[in-house]
Amino acid sequence: NESKHRYLASLGARCFPVNPRSWLSTSAGTFDIVIDNSCIDAYSSSRAALNANGSLVCLAPVYKTDGDETNIGCGIYLMADVSQMLAEAKAKYMLTRTSFLNTEEIFQQNTARYKQDLRYLMFLLERGWIKPKVANQVPLKGVMDSLYVVQSGTANGTMVCVPWKEDKPQIQGY
Repeated sequence: NESKHRYLASLGARCFPVNPRSWLSTSAGTFDIVIDNSCIDAYSSSRAALNANGSLVCLAPVYKTDGDETNIGCGIYLMADVSQMLAEAKAKYMLTRTSFLNTEEIFQQNTARYKQDLRYLMFLLERGWIKPKVANQVPLKGVMDSLYVVQSGTANGTMVCVPWKEDKPQIQGY
């Protein structure tokens, strides 16, 4: 999502397009750290971008958007799912200088911590110390449209579902 690039750059990060063909040839072997949440090629391009002492951080689960990968059936699993499972195993057990973080697993393992963090965020919100950027509030029947906006990267803030809301608003960027 390119809307976050300016913020990430202010923290010292350099953001690159998802397609490694557009940047890897000029950046191979130069990165101290790569945080990969797309797993576009089973982490191969991310590994190639690292310098000799660099570290790779793989984030999961990876959520594919339409057109990211062909979903050809393979029995119970789609090929995209099988590919993701193999890449995860590779990152966890075979790659050196690699950390693997699955946010869903961590949530399941430490639900109490997440609940405490949520209570603290609500406290900050109630006091007005944080102000989340909300792009739009949508009723339940507007969720699919808002997902397309979020996946396209054009949402200017967070889309919030308000299930009891009746009307279906026009969603900017869709």
